[in-house]
Parts: sequence; C-alpha cells; structure tokens
Amino acid sequence: MSSDTATPAEDAQRIWTIACSSLRHDDTLTPRDMSCVEDITPVSVFDSMIVLNASNEITRLTIENKEAVLRALQAANGGEPLVPLIKIVPPASASKNARSASRTTAKQNETSADTARTATAAERAGSAKGPDGATSASSSSSSTAKAAVTDRDVRKGLRDLPSPDLPASAKPAKPRASFTPMPGSGRFVQEKLDDFADVPTKDQLERTIAVPGVPAGGAKVARDEETHLNRNATFETFVPGDSNRFARAVSLAVAEAPGLSFNPLCIYGGSGLGKTHLLNAIGNYALSENPKLKVRYVNSEEFTNEFIESLQGEAQTNGLIAEFNRRYREVDVLLIDDIQFLGGKEATLEQFFHTFNALHDANKQIVIASDVAPKNLKGFEQRLISRFDSGLSVDVKPPDRETRIAILRMKAQISNLEIPNDVLDLIAEQVTDNIRELEGALTRVTAMASLNNQPITRLLAEQTLQDFFTTEVEIKPTDIITQVAQYFQLTFDDLVGPWRAKNVALARQIAMYMTRELTSLSLVDIGEIFGGRDHSTVMHAYKKIQSGMAQKREVYNYVNELTGRIKRHSNPGMG
Repeated sequence: MSSDTATPAEDAQRIWTIACSSLRHDDTLTPRDMSCVEDITPVSVFDSMIVLNASNEITRLTIENKEAVLRALQAANGGEPLVPLIKIVPPASASKNARSASRTTAKQNETSADTARTATAAERAGSAKGPDGATSASSSSSSTAKAAVTDRDVRKGLRDLPSPDLPASAKPAKPRASFTPMPGSGRFVQEKLDDFADVPTKDQLERTIAVPGVPAGGAKVARDEETHLNRNATFETFVPGDSNRFARAVSLAVAEAPGLSFNPLCIYGGSGLGKTHLLNAIGNYALSENPKLKVRYVNSEEFTNEFIESLQGEAQTNGLIAEFNRRYREVDVLLIDDIQFLGGKEATLEQFFHTFNALHDANKQIVIASDVAPKNLKGFEQRLISRFDSGLSVDVKPPDRETRIAILRMKAQISNLEIPNDVLDLIAEQVTDNIRELEGALTRVTAMASLNNQPITRLLAEQTLQDFFTTEVEIKPTDIITQVAQYFQLTFDDLVGPWRAKNVALARQIAMYMTRELTSLSLVDIGEIFGGRDHSTVMHAYKKIQSGMAQKREVYNYVNELTGRIKRHSNPGMG
C-alpha cells in the first residue's frame, strides 16, 4: 500500500525490499532464482504495477513467471495485487541504479530518469551478467555444458549456455586481447577493423535503415523525426506480385481514406516479405494526400519502452504518462509493427487495448503487422483478438519467380547497377522464398565483380554462388554463431556477450549479417539471440558488413568462406 507522502520511487524501493526479505526465506526458490531476484532494481510504482529494471532477459522471464514473486509483492503491498513491469537495461545502467538506491530520494529519481532516457538507445547487453550473478557463462553446470543449444533456448534468453562444440571449460572469463584467424581465413590486419566498431551512433541507427520489401543496399534513408516513417518506403518502391498484390491494393485503399474502411487492417506473413514496407507506405501516402494528418509508425518494442519510461520515477510527476496517451490516442493513423512481441506483456497490452478503443471509437485508422494471423497470436486476450478480427486481415506470401526478378531489378536500379538478365534469372531460380537471401546473393555477385574489376556475367555468378546455392537444409542461428566463433578463434559467449573489442565486434557483426541473410528471423529475434541487443544494432551490423563486402576483400572472403562452412555443417552430405 503506497504511503501518502512517499514518492513512487520510494514506494517501489520499500515494496521490493520487503518482498526480497520474504523471498529469501522461500524454500521453493532455487539459488538461481534468488540471483535473479537480486538482479532486480526497483524504479517506480504506478496504480497496480511496479516498474522494475533487470540486466538481462533471463531475469525478466524468471521474475515474471514465479508465483512466489507475485505473492511476495502482493504481501508487501498490503495485500493488493501488484503486477511487475520489467524493462531490460544494460548492466552499467543497472549498477548505477543499484548504487543510487542508497542515496537520497532526489538522487534516486534523477538516476531513474537518466536510465529511462538512455535505455532505449543503448544495447541491451543482458548476457554480461548471468542469472547466477557471474560475468561469464563458464559457471554453467557440466550437464548444461553438454546439452545442445536450441533456437528456443536462445530466444528465451538462455545465453549462458555454451555452444554445442565449445565445452564450458574452454570458455574464457574475458575476451582475448589479441586475435589471430584460423589458417586459411585470410590475413587479418588489425588497423582495417576501425570501420567496424560495435558502437553505432544515433545518426547511424536512424539513417542506415533498409527499405523494407525491397533488397537493401541502396540509398540510405532516414526516419522522419515526428512520424518515425521511413520516407523511402512507398507504394512506388514496393514490388507487386501475385503473392502480395491484394495486400498492396488494400493498403493503398486504407491510405487513400484512413478510418473509413478496413479498420483495423492487419497485415501478416513471414519475416522479410514486405509488411513493414506496406505500413510505411500507408503512412507516407496518407500524408502526401493530407499533410495535416497526424501519423505515427512504431514497432512493438518502441511502444513498450515508451510506455514503461512514462511510468518511471519523476516521469509520472512530469506528466509523461499523459503525454504518452496523447501521443498515441490523438493520432489519425497509427501503424504498429511486429505486434506479436506484445504477447504476454499484460500491462502493455492493457494500455494498448485502451489506445485501440479510443482510436477506433473516433474512427481513426489502425494498421498492425504480425508474423501470424490475428487469431493465432499468442499471449493476447480474446477481447483484443476479436477487435483485430473485426477489421480485415490480409497476408503476404513469398514472391513468385517473376516478382523475384522484379525485386532484383529494382535492387539493381536503386544501386545504379547494370545486371544482365541471365544473372537475374539464375539468382531468381535458385532463391525461392526468402527476399533477404535473394538480396544476399546479388550482393555477393556485385561485390566480387567490384573487388576484381570484372563485368557481371552468369559464369561469375555461378562461381561466386557455388556454396550459396548448395543446400535447402534449415540453418539454425546457433549453428551460425558457433561456426563464426570457431572461425575467428572466439567462443559462443564472446559473440553474444557485451564485449566490444574490435576483433569481437567484427565477428559479431558478420554473425548478425549471416543470421539475417540465412534465416527468416526478424531483427528483434536476432537482437535477442545476440545478448538482447536492439533491432537497430542488428540492422547497423547488417548494413556495415554488406557495404564492407564490396570494399574490403578480407570481409568478402570471411563471409564467403563462412557460408560454405555453415552450409556444409548443416548438410554433412555436401562433403
């Protein structure tokens, strides 16, 4: 029960201290569970929610799913239920909060506000501190070390597990200071890594965004500061085909008359098929027709972070929750991407539910994008799914051959390249259902031609893509990380951990690039696998390696050799 004189930050500190005292005597909690409890930093209390900071995804999942924690919070709150709302912040920021907890109330609030402002731009290097409090995953049990690492484990945040081929005993507590590639990997020149520092600037994060639905690598684009729209993602740059023509037509109709039909509009389909492009195209077209419209594009991660920040510390006293409500409930067109990632986040979904109702009742247009149809969304209440189903749901499918050729041709046009038709045909025939792999194949061919100062021919394309086209076996991100780590004589944990040494940064960016290229995972998924990093960091790494392949032969060789290794490992029959 909150006191009348205490601040929200003081209430949060008091409640969490009482809850922790109770949890330390709870026999149902393991030492691992208690290490997660100790990892939490209380921030603020708002209505029936307590805002908490955690250093990694494992802590968040543990705290949210422990009935003992919910019971302790309720008891500490005078018997009233209290829902934990947990945000992942970098360990450095979490340490700052922990130190400031013993200071004055004013200092607590100041630190909480600083953490809120920096958390969204910083990488969420959650794996720096494991759930047992160690800074290295080498403390995992021997039985865990022997277990195979699955994609599901990685997605759930179990990044303290070693890779299948690297025993825990072989993993150092700290990254190596020096770096020597494996034989055959090409000479490694340290000074050439300056362009690959793993610390993208704010400008880089905002401006190196690929054009969704069209292969990236062309002109860099900027997100509009007010609307967050990608200005280059328009209906003109969206390549239509049988797989997406209906979705494009409906999207255009919505853009021409927002709120009058197909409201809400739900666009769903696999990763990399153009959903994000269509959302941005709707916003851009609507604004071109009526510049007075209030339009906002946001992905689920940004929506969640903004909501949590509006509840932290002095944010409440400054009226940021009211500002958050105005920002999202007074728009004419709201475009929300990757909504599936809101699943299970009860407090955020409750806020979105009220936002949805306010906009829908006012005949404002709502467009959402998801990887599955609304009825298949996990962790959503039926009342929200029924509202999604009250509008129109359209899907986008993998492009057919003609559309794949058209996408390649637009990619070439954006990059001012002359690509022979037989080369486009070759790539389109071999890559059938993944636009990113389609893009990656063309990037490799053009990079090889540029490095060797050769014309682009079918023979060059066949030689360059010999390993690229070899197998249809599904490639797992854990396989990619393991192979890249071995190639650069690093460990699995080096690549998913927080270290930013240049040799680790380059290897990590290559692993991110290849995961983006060779799997269907979204940017958010990849970021979670690589230590809980932000999706914009993944995109920065992707663009950095993509451009580096055409400029530095060693980067091209790394990616090309690793492709062969990864595909041979995934399909031993290749020899």
